[in-house]
Amino acid sequence: MPESNHRESLGDFVRWAMTQSQLTFEEQGGVACLQLSEADREAFDGQAELRVALQSQSSDTGLESIALEGRLCTWLLERLKAAGPSAHVRPRKQPLAVNDISARLFAGYHIDGGQVHLGGCQLTDFPFLRLSFAATENGKTVIRHLFVAHDGSSVSDQLAKDLGLLDVEPITKHPPRLEEGTLDTLVAAGRRVAVQSCTTRDPSAATIEHLVATLVWVKQASGQLQFTIGDATALLPFSGWATLIEPQPFVAQHSGASTYHLSATDDGRIDAVEEIATCEHSARRILRQELVACSVTGKQVLEEFTDLCPVSGKPTLSDEFASCGQCRERVSRSVLEEDICTACRELTKIKKDDPRLVWILGEHTGLDRWNRWQLSETQNVYIARADSLLKRLLVVVDKETLSVHHLATTGRLSSVWIPVADGAREELLK
Repeated sequence: MPESNHRESLGDFVRWAMTQSQLTFEEQGGVACLQLSEADREAFDGQAELRVALQSQSSDTGLESIALEGRLCTWLLERLKAAGPSAHVRPRKQPLAVNDISARLFAGYHIDGGQVHLGGCQLTDFPFLRLSFAATENGKTVIRHLFVAHDGSSVSDQLAKDLGLLDVEPITKHPPRLEEGTLDTLVAAGRRVAVQSCTTRDPSAATIEHLVATLVWVKQASGQLQFTIGDATALLPFSGWATLIEPQPFVAQHSGASTYHLSATDDGRIDAVEEIATCEHSARRILRQELVACSVTGKQVLEEFTDLCPVSGKPTLSDEFASCGQCRERVSRSVLEEDICTACRELTKIKKDDPRLVWILGEHTGLDRWNRWQLSETQNVYIARADSLLKRLLVVVDKETLSVHHLATTGRLSSVWIPVADGAREELLK
């Protein structure tokens, strides 16, 4: 006898069998009044009505016994078998229409300035087999149900509960079609599962026959949601058992963020609302990851409105640059102090064999006459300064071409740099 956690009383099983057979009955106080058609009365001595004790196997006068070997159960089982090799049912609370699925899914999303609708949905029925066995527990007859999935695998107790396999209703008209041989395959799989679930294994024991095979048709939903904001659209596929399907997070293509709250950028990209921000320079709605912080104002702006400061390497709004009063390079205002950039303020003493200075002196041999060099560099230029007894020289050299951007001199004790006139530049450099 297979073990199962899915049990019901014999009375509950009889109640289901009468319902499944589309018999008319009313129940009160554990007693069902079953109305019999003329064709059915012969089996019950011509009675038009049976009073059935569903809560016990009572044989009291006037109450029809539900003993498994009694005439009522025997008649009900024969009636079920005559209707076909299996009974057809579905979970009572299972969604039956696409609208039931869409309503549940739509409720899970918030779309700023847009809407969500189905971009397609299909409901497909899959058969789960229920084999019902009679067993005796504590002197009473109980019915044990064993479930097999559509692929022949056993069904966990949790899945059976989640899918509603324990609370079913008849499919009275046009049950889903089953391919030839599929029922036999499922029954064979169910019997193997039944043997494996037995607590006592006896190879010589006779195989227990099931009372009835029931196909529980479970719907699987598959399709896609379409999110629309203005002219922009995005799709989110879904698939799962219709009873269990829940909204899944939308994973944005551009940011990779998962969300249930969607919005769109000004250029028509749908993304998570928390990943969309406003450029503080242009007021355009854009992905947060495409914004940079201006090193001067701190504003979050599109990178296209910035340049990299050659001294700090940080993005800065184009109108937040100024020329350094010493090297004349265009730099961010954030690196200027008293009109002098950080690179000019942080010159470091170097020897003449420093490779950077060697390159500069090799290109401009006239500078080799100067000594006591100091140097710093930005992303674009070398800033070099030489000192003599009476004068100082400042030369700003392009790092790639070694061309001179700026050449100036000043007195030994002066802080005012005077640009070298064009005519005198060649004399200093050659």
